[in-house]
Amino acid sequence: MRAALIPLALAVLPLPAQSVLVSVIRQPRATAAECTVPVTEFQMKDGGDFAQVHLGVGLGARHWDDGDTALRFVADANAAANGVFAGLGAIIEVPPGEGAFIGPRLRVGWAFHPRWALSLEGEHLERPFTDGLTPRRRSNLGVALTMRF
Repeated sequence: MRAALIPLALAVLPLPAQSVLVSVIRQPRATAAECTVPVTEFQMKDGGDFAQVHLGVGLGARHWDDGDTALRFVADANAAANGVFAGLGAIIEVPPGEGAFIGPRLRVGWAFHPRWALSLEGEHLERPFTDGLTPRRRSNLGVALTMRF
């Protein structure tokens, strides 16, 4: 009975909700990976050109070169059309033993395949409810490879 419930649960979901967007990001002192499931996703085709829009939520992790790792919650909107890729997201990052960092992310790059994109990413995260002398901001630039499965 349990084996039958999983395929039935997946069959109830709309087809776009079963696709996944995976991003691998390299920043100067860290590497991050994110996986988002679409809330809504659609494609349009005009002649031979495609336009694809993805609105999703997901989880990720960032691993710093010194060994620390933080959990990331992601909400993003990505669009690819005529070889151009653009994305806007909101990030909540929770390092172990610290308060959460919250902030926006922007991606601009090249969609070299309908399912693959290479982009430059900039994010600015702040810890809004921290007092004292602890670090309050993290701004990073990086290169992101995004794949849609």
